[in-house]
Formats: sequence, structure tokens, C-alpha cells
Amino acid sequence: MSLRTLKVIFGAVTVCFLLASAYIAVLVTERQKVLGDITHYNPAWQASQAVAEFMRLERRLDAFNLPGRGVDKGEVELRFEILLSRVKLLIEGRFQSIIQDDPDQLATLHRLADVLVLLQPLIAELEHPGSVQQALQLLEPLEPKLLQLASYAQIRGGERIAQDQQELNRLYWIFSGLSLGLILLGLILIGLFSRHNQLLERAHKDLHALTGHLAHAARHDALTGLANRVLFQEQLETHLGRWRQERLRFAVLCLDLDRFKSVNDTLGHEIGDALLKIVADRLRNCLRDSDTVARLGGDEFAILQEIPGGLEPCMALARHIVGQLSAPYSVDGREIVIGVSIGIAAVEADIVSSDQMLKRADLALYAAKSQGRGLFCSFEPSMEAQLDARRSLEIDLRTALANDEFELFFQPQVDIQLNEINGFEALLRWRHPKWSKVSPAEYIPVAEDIGLISPLGEWVIQTACAEAVKWPRCIKVAVNVSPVQFRSGGLVQSVRKALQSTGLAPGRLELELTETSLLDETEATMAALHELRRLGVQIAIDDFGIGYSSLSYLRSFPFDRIKIDRSFVRDLSSRRDAMTIVRSIASLGAGLGMSTVAEGIETKEQFLQVQTAGYTEAQGYYFGRPRPAHELVYSLDPALSAPSG
Repeated sequence: MSLRTLKVIFGAVTVCFLLASAYIAVLVTERQKVLGDITHYNPAWQASQAVAEFMRLERRLDAFNLPGRGVDKGEVELRFEILLSRVKLLIEGRFQSIIQDDPDQLATLHRLADVLVLLQPLIAELEHPGSVQQALQLLEPLEPKLLQLASYAQIRGGERIAQDQQELNRLYWIFSGLSLGLILLGLILIGLFSRHNQLLERAHKDLHALTGHLAHAARHDALTGLANRVLFQEQLETHLGRWRQERLRFAVLCLDLDRFKSVNDTLGHEIGDALLKIVADRLRNCLRDSDTVARLGGDEFAILQEIPGGLEPCMALARHIVGQLSAPYSVDGREIVIGVSIGIAAVEADIVSSDQMLKRADLALYAAKSQGRGLFCSFEPSMEAQLDARRSLEIDLRTALANDEFELFFQPQVDIQLNEINGFEALLRWRHPKWSKVSPAEYIPVAEDIGLISPLGEWVIQTACAEAVKWPRCIKVAVNVSPVQFRSGGLVQSVRKALQSTGLAPGRLELELTETSLLDETEATMAALHELRRLGVQIAIDDFGIGYSSLSYLRSFPFDRIKIDRSFVRDLSSRRDAMTIVRSIASLGAGLGMSTVAEGIETKEQFLQVQTAGYTEAQGYYFGRPRPAHELVYSLDPALSAPSG
């Protein structure tokens, strides 16, 4: 072979090598693009999930509207929130790239978002008559269109996947053929091919890992890593199945953190999230491997515990958890103290569903919280009857104000030094059409829970001012204020409106608030107190001495009066240390320039004791029981006066 021929062959091989190298580079680029396009399956899957959640929400609304179906408002709200998040993903993600060629599908997606905005206030007020029907009427027209949208997304997604797969196959065979044909051109081509396959394998591994991560994320809480409501429900169903087949006993513990809301409100959600992570770690350390702990949402947790027999292990676990979660936390250099309340429900022969188990644990939790903080309680059948009674009370409360069933009674407050009445405390009474009188201790907490305390409190302030303006000018009126009224932000406006409409002098109105109102001591609370002081209204701290940080409250805000809790007066005759406490509070008030009021005076002996202790005012049945406004007398019976010291 001549030298010239060799040169021609070498040149031809060199040109082929360069062309093949260039073409391989193009193939690699196209293949990576196709691999990226395959990820379009995710939006199509999201569309089907959104439609599924839409159907679940409709079913929950239907079930909620039917008595005895066991679906509560919380479950409907959960389904609504899940649907809301699904639709948000569709709007903000890559889904619109699939349907951008079809205006009808785009219009369906945006119509769904608009309907959810209209649906939100209806979901929040499901108990109101007609709310469920309105919600279903909004949802019903969307159902066929959403099914069409999901079908369209699946079809388009499938078409894209098929196209991308076909393109991948075509590129693969071309690439393999070129590799085999050009293997003699050098190890460089082999190296490129090997490198390409390594990258492809890594992409498949990453995709597999991503799929596993998504599956894990769907059943676990993103913040704490605990099981979420979905996984907990699955585990609960599994245990119910084992109970029916093997009689394996278990119990559900529902946990709710005490004072966690104040952490979020005062320190921010970042601190709150960090605190929840520590709570989750402490809960893990309290449990066995066979137990399951889940975060159901917010500051609510649940535990699934296998028990060999009775509730003793549950009680022991609850006691241990209360101790562990009540210990101080150190978060970002701050020491935080919270607590936990726990409700316990063990599986019984009459349990038919997981929802029934959770409902019983929730009832026990409610009973524990109603008794105070840091307590645990097991389910008892009577709790369901109590729940029915509470629901009936809620229904009646919602119409009581409109039906003019409330009335104010007034109890006299006595100036000890002058031996005369200097004010009346307004006390709310409910003339229930069926039960006659209902104790405020029963309906006030319910009114706070269902959001009626603010309009009810506004009515009390307005009515009390309207009555007091008819009294002698030297007599004031005292009105109790709920902590919820402070948090609602409308208290100052209610007081200002009542004073302006009635003409009562601001100095004749006294607002009494308990230490619970000041427990969070937020900027909004303190701002409201100072605004009330600027109006000229007097502020008293009620039930003093039984709160958490009484002295710090006195330092934070200059109150006009301190009302000592009636329990100290009641114990004067039975406990030797009661007089020491009573005198100390009187001395404290005098040193701070505040009037001191002794509540609960029922005997002359108690009256003499609080006068000797240095109190400036007194209140109790000894001076008179609460009466309606038309029965009030404004002078003190001389026989009730204590001799001046």
C-alpha cells in the first residue's frame, strides 16, 4: 500500500472520528433533554391526586350533613386544607405546561381556585344552617370538569412519556451502533460511552431515591420527622384488624401542648418550630419500638401503644410524658416552659372504626384540659353524654343573645373605711328557657371556645354602663373581661363605644381581668391596657394570688386595684397561714399605691379580719347577694359595718 493511500485512509478515519465525536455530543445533549422531559409525569399525578382530594372533600361534606356518620368539622377542614395545597401545587408548578394548549382546561383549573376561595368561609362555619349545602352547590358543577381535567392531564402526560420513551430508544440504538462501529477509533469513544452510562445509572438511582423520599414524605411530618395523620390512621387501622383477629389490645393517646400558642405569638413561629422538634425528640425517647408517635398537626400529637392488659401502662406512659414535656426547654438561648394534656382511649369490643378511637381519645383529652394543665385522663362513657350536652349548650348559646335571655345582676362593693357602698360588680346571668339558670362556669368557657364571648362581652359592657349612669355619681361599676376579648383586639373599641353612647364617666367603669388574661403578656395586651388607661378607665386584677407570675404583672402594669382570690378569705378560719398571705397582699397593695379588695366575705368575723389586715374594700354575700338592677339599694345596712380600727 502506497504512502499516498495510507494518508487518504488516515484522513478518512480522522474525519469519521471527528464527525462521530460531534454526533455523539449531540446525542448526549438530546438524551439529557429527554430524561428531563420524563419528569412531566409528576404534574399529571398531581392532577389525579387533586381530583381525588376533591372527591374526598365532597364525601366528607355529605357525611357531615348526615347525623350519625361520625364525620366532624375537623375532618372536613383537614380535607379542605389538603385540597387547597394540591390546587396550589397545580397552579404554581409545571402542571400548566401540560394543559396550556387547551383554554378550557386552564379555565377549569382557575375556576377551581376561585371556588376554593369562596368555599373557605363556609368550611369555617359548617355548623351554620345551609353552609354545607352552599359548599356542595359550589363544588358540584366542578366535578365533571375536574374529571375531564385529570383525564386530559393523564392522556397528555402519557403521550409525552411515550414520545420521550420512543426518543430514548431511538437515541440508545443509534448511540450503541455508533459505539460498536467506532470502537476501533480509540479508547476515547469507549470512555465517553462508559461515562455516559454511569451518568444514566446515577440518574436512575436519583429518581428511585426521589420516589422513595416522596413516599416517605407523604406519610411523615416534614418538620419533626414523626409519622403524620395519614400514616397514623393506617397504623390504627392495622391495629384494629389485629384486635379483631388476635385480640391484641392497644390504646390511643392524644396529646395537646399547653401554652404553645403563646410561644408562637410572643417568640415567633421559628422558635415554635424549633420547640416542636425538641418535643418530638422527647416523645421518641419516651416510647418503645413497638409504639407509634405521630404529629397530627399544629401542637397536636398522638401515640399508638400496645398494652397487655389494663390501662396501667398507658397511665405510666402519660405520667412520664407529662414530666418530660413539662421540663424547661432551651431554644435559641431562651428558656421556655410549656406543658401537655393527654387523653387516653383503649380499644374496646364496641369500637368499629379508627375515627371512633380518635374521637374517644379526643373526648378524654378535652376532659383533661377542662380540669387544668399538665393532666391526663382516660375515656369514660359518660364523656359522650357530656359532649352531647355541650353541643346542645353551644346551640342554645348561639341564639341566647338574640333572644334577650341574658341579664346583669350586681353585687355591692364596700369601702371599708367609709362604711358605704362605692360600687357594684356586674355579673352575667343566663335565663335559659329550659334549664332556668345556668352557671357562668358552664357557659362562659363554651362561649370563649365558639367565638361568642366577644359580642357577649360587648353587650355586658354596654348594658353595665347604661345601668351605672343611673346610679349616684360616687358609685362605680366593675365588669369582668375574658382573655379572649383581649386577643380579639376589639375590647378598647367596645369600651369607648359604651362610654360615648351612655355618657358614663370613664372613671366610674372598672374592668376586672384575671392573671390568665395576662399570661402571654403580649405587646397587643399591654397596648390595650395602656389605651384603656388613657381613656380614664380603672383596671383591677382579679383572683390575685393563684396565678403563675402575679408579682411580675404588678410590675409590668400599674393596676388600680388588687382583688384577692376568695379562697384565701375562705381559709382564714381553717388555715393559720391564710392570714399571713392576706396581710402580705394588703401590704403589697399599699406599698404599690393600689386599693385592695377582699372577695368572698360571708361572715362578720371575716369582715373584721380583712379590715384588720388593712384591706380598703370588701365584697361578698355578707353585704348582699347579686341582684338585678331594679332591686339595688345604694346604702349599706349600718348593722353590717365593722368598727373602725
